Amino acid sequence: MKACVLTWGCQLNAHRSEEIEGVLQAAGYEIVTRPEEADVVVLNTCMVRQRAEDKVIGRLGELWHLKKRRPLIIGVGGCMAQGRREELLKYRAVDFVFGSANASEIPALIARALRGERPVSLPYPDRIERLPVRRRSSFQAYVTIAEGCSHSCAYCIVPFVRGPMRSRPMEEVLEELRGLADAGYKEVTLLGQNVDAYGLDLRDGTNFARLLREAARIPIPRIRFTSSHPAYMTEETIAAIAEGENICEHVHLAVQSGSNRVLRAMRRGYTRERFLEIVERLRAAIPGVNITTDVIVGFPGETEEDFAETLSLIREARFGTVYVAMYSPRPYTAAAKLPDDVPQEEKRRRLEAVLEETRRIAQDLNEEKL
Repeated sequence: MKACVLTWGCQLNAHRSEEIEGVLQAAGYEIVTRPEEADVVVLNTCMVRQRAEDKVIGRLGELWHLKKRRPLIIGVGGCMAQGRREELLKYRAVDFVFGSANASEIPALIARALRGERPVSLPYPDRIERLPVRRRSSFQAYVTIAEGCSHSCAYCIVPFVRGPMRSRPMEEVLEELRGLADAGYKEVTLLGQNVDAYGLDLRDGTNFARLLREAARIPIPRIRFTSSHPAYMTEETIAAIAEGENICEHVHLAVQSGSNRVLRAMRRGYTRERFLEIVERLRAAIPGVNITTDVIVGFPGETEEDFAETLSLIREARFGTVYVAMYSPRPYTAAAKLPDDVPQEEKRRRLEAVLEETRRIAQDLNEEKL
């Protein structure tokens, strides 16, 4: 039988799809890239924002038309499955549902669906599975170092659908990196919701800086990591980035807002001043470092003054890239209980203003290099 895996969301999800393909391949499935060629289609979903959910629902509609013409098993998994089980089961296209931490069960769920059942398996995400990986590149690889998040920002659904933070043992991560080096991989990206919080849950002295130093000894030409949280960025981590010759000079550090009032409401755990101090220390330790960030516009209660502070922080920090999104309420989160009081048109205006500011900074940075 042939299987196709469709992916929405972050790099963690992209790597998760490589693991899902690895599980299916180990079970005897041929992996294809187009649903039209497949006997089984697995949707690996995201629900960080409403737009991602809407795309999944739209794709289910397309697959339903395909399913009406010929036999087709459709499974939905990942974050949206973990958080929207009841809604997903209303769609006749869906044959089985699995969660964000049990991809190993997919072949068994497919077998049950082929027998006419409609199985659902959503265990609480409190462990990290060790799964076979079907890597989609022969030179660039992802390595997950931690799953889940224990920070609980007010707007973020990740702790609810991916569970608390669980760090992989350091030697297990290093073993995977050594294997990739032996296989000739040129670039590896270390993945986690908050990579710089790595090891805090292990309570054995392991931390992200120590992992970076050990990883830097492995002969992989380029090692990247994403994403970092300002609340966990330490002097030791900054030093480890600076010292590692094969650690790429790029730090993705999500600020989300430049307003202290909004940062408190978001429960981010740092101030505007602390964030800019981290940026300054990164630039002092790593000349030429590329710092990128995420920004949310239109968080509940965000005033024009709050937004102006975000724009001024962007100007001061001079980010290489700003990934900006309009706030959308997420179920189960603290912010979902607040009135979504910034009009959609105003959110869109603020988003465009951030993009315009980012373009100006990019032009200035490019001119400085001439």
